[in-house]
Amino acid sequence: MTIEFVAMNETHLDAAFALTQRLKWPHRRADWQQALLLGEGIVAQENGEVIGTILCWRWGRDYSTLGLVIVDDAQQGRGIGRQLMQMGMDKLAGSNIRLHATEAGKPLYEKLGFVATGHIEQHQCRELPTVSAPACAPGQRLRAAAPQDAALLTALDRQTLGQHRPLLIANLLDSAERFLVLEENGAPAGFACLRRFGHGYAIGPVVARSAQSAKVLIGELLSGVSGQFVRIDTDRATGLGPWLNELGLVEVDAPVTMCKGDVWQPESGGMQAFALMTQAMA
Repeated sequence: MTIEFVAMNETHLDAAFALTQRLKWPHRRADWQQALLLGEGIVAQENGEVIGTILCWRWGRDYSTLGLVIVDDAQQGRGIGRQLMQMGMDKLAGSNIRLHATEAGKPLYEKLGFVATGHIEQHQCRELPTVSAPACAPGQRLRAAAPQDAALLTALDRQTLGQHRPLLIANLLDSAERFLVLEENGAPAGFACLRRFGHGYAIGPVVARSAQSAKVLIGELLSGVSGQFVRIDTDRATGLGPWLNELGLVEVDAPVTMCKGDVWQPESGGMQAFALMTQAMA
């Protein structure tokens, strides 16, 4: 049979969701819908059945991400994953591409020119214990983000990974359960978002100038979701892992960060990404 590769649209979401269900990935149909809204995808079809997917996001001119690269287990060994990856890379031509690899996917990505640059730690808890919100340091205060903060939040976010994501920020301002801004002496010092994802809640993105500031933001959000499933994906280099483990958010996976092209280098002392939106969207 001939495999067709077509642009993903809303009619493919149920089948894409079923693929992740078979893999025991946590994504809800709503998570797929959000991912497609913010990017574009390709599906591999045979006899009208979706047997593979890839989504890609171009975040401005220079930086982009790839994710949700899935091939049905029964279709492995036919080169479908490589074809999907090549099509996704073609869509993102001219940009520096970032992805997070499972152990199964890493060899293919290496053959396509991706280089390992670090690890993401996936921390989660099925029923979060009670977490007390850390006290703000002198001069710090937390407030709710507002629609008029969109340009500011987009600029802070761009400093962390080089990605220009106004559509993502607008989507989160509209849909997040809580979206906090941290100020220090009246100036913005970071932000964090609590949103529905997978089995319960996810915290991310989290952007801050220091680990202390990130803990203030994350701790405040965690204090409101005791007893709930919570997940945070953080770069190992941030050093948040031991603190998250102490809070009951144990590390359950550590996918490899891989890049094709230049790796963004944030300014020393500037904003850092302490938690990702998702491993796919970074």
